[in-house]
Amino acid sequence: MWNLLFAVFGFCLSLFLSLQNNSLDTSMIRAATAFFFMYVLAFLFRLVFYYINRTYHQTPDESRENVSGIEDDRDRTREDPVAKQASETIRKLLNED
Repeated sequence: MWNLLFAVFGFCLSLFLSLQNNSLDTSMIRAATAFFFMYVLAFLFRLVFYYINRTYHQTPDESRENVSGIEDDRDRTREDPVAKQASETIRKLLNED
């Protein structure tokens, strides 16, 4: 609904401002173009606002799920033999002072 209201406002504004200097046909084409772009712009704005608002208002359970996923990745890395070998090599290089 907000997309449509924003687009209609853009249509009317463009039509009235364009009528002063152009014919009715040209003004209608420009107003229709403004309607389309304002509709898409409102949709994209609301989509971005939705994602910002969603991440800002995460529940504590959702935050814990994200953290537990990170911890699971860390546990898998610790079990990986290649990672262990790389860690040992780096430790040896750092201790060679």
